[in-house]
Amino acid sequence: MEKDAMLLAGTLAGFIAAILSILEKLLDLKERFRPNEQEEETQPSAPAVQAAPRPRSIPAWKLLQCSSYLLWYELAVIVGAGVVLNYLGLLLSLRLQSILYLDMIGTALSALLLGPWWGALVALLSSALVNWLLYPEPGADVVIFPWVLVNMTGAFCWGLMARRPMFRKYVKSPRASAVAHASYLVTFGVLAACVMAVPGAVIQSALDEPSVFALNADVAQAIQGLIEQWQEAFEDQVDNLFGIAAGGSVAWALFNWIQNCIRYIPDKTISVAIALTLVKYAFPLFERELLHGQGKHRLRDTVAAPLVLAAMYLPVYLALVLANDRLASYWPLWSVPWIVMLGGLLVLGRRGPSDQATHAAGLARAERYGQALKPARREPAHEFGQRLTIATLIASVLFALALPLVLTDFYQAAFNFFCVVYGFLIAVFLVRVSISQNISMARAEK
Repeated sequence: MEKDAMLLAGTLAGFIAAILSILEKLLDLKERFRPNEQEEETQPSAPAVQAAPRPRSIPAWKLLQCSSYLLWYELAVIVGAGVVLNYLGLLLSLRLQSILYLDMIGTALSALLLGPWWGALVALLSSALVNWLLYPEPGADVVIFPWVLVNMTGAFCWGLMARRPMFRKYVKSPRASAVAHASYLVTFGVLAACVMAVPGAVIQSALDEPSVFALNADVAQAIQGLIEQWQEAFEDQVDNLFGIAAGGSVAWALFNWIQNCIRYIPDKTISVAIALTLVKYAFPLFERELLHGQGKHRLRDTVAAPLVLAAMYLPVYLALVLANDRLASYWPLWSVPWIVMLGGLLVLGRRGPSDQATHAAGLARAERYGQALKPARREPAHEFGQRLTIATLIASVLFALALPLVLTDFYQAAFNFFCVVYGFLIAVFLVRVSISQNISMARAEK
């Protein structure tokens, strides 16, 4: 997989995304200025047993669905927030030389709100696309792609645990006890870290690299000294239990798993704590709709989710099995996600919701989003931000079109330029969504 080809594709995608974003903003402004002939408040609500008609207060192009989720209102916001948070967390840790990596905060946020499949997609986009394209040295696919499995494992753990009734009860309780908070951190932090340490230890064997306990050199050296002291006593105990012949292999496997647990536990525990805090305070409307839901039936996914994940994982899988002989020999490890995705297709195909029920639930949620966010969108600041975004995108497109006139190899410069522009615009968009949701929820509680 050539990085130059990906940079060219990313540059073209940046141009297309800019043009589509400009059209979207213009359509949004057009819908806002069009007189509302029939107010929703004057119409009686439809019975719950009937499929809801298409809401007239929401543009049709905003009602696109992907799996059980609305593409514009839910997936675009949450997946975008997840990728941005993962990148910002890693960037902050690298800058401060922290003992934490914090590169899975966005993965945890997406898995808690959208479930395991879309959380795994955020992990895949962050590790296999953003980090790979921004990696400064050659051979980024060999260095970065294997760790996708650890991030996807974490997404599946968090997403499946977030679907349990105990978690929803804990999140819904306004005065959860200290025991409930500790249970959440132990389950979603410590236990999930121990599960992620299993593929982490195998990947270290595939890459033949030692554990790095912290980004801070002094802290890493101190922890390494303690580990070396424990290792000799640990190997002696394992030899006594399993014998010298098998003891060496068992001791190596167990000790590498313990080392990865030591690395992962503080990082993943802090990550899920930050992620849940963001759910509660940054996106309360998503918490109400996606975690608690409306009615007695909880939101379930369809076969589209594992299909999208499979399409995104295929290039990564091919890059791993074709990279070199050492990585190719671990093809059973790289094939594990295919087994999980195939199982998901079979289970969701048999037990997933019907298309009619999914479509009706999506329309109902879109109507509630539109009604909840309507007061915030009537504020003058919202219209000002929309127009400023359009002006920024137009200026960005014009600047990027001028790059080929001054640079021969303009792909890298154009790609980096679009990354910076879209990064800031996405951050501003997410802040605006968060503020709108909080204002809407506060007004609804009055």
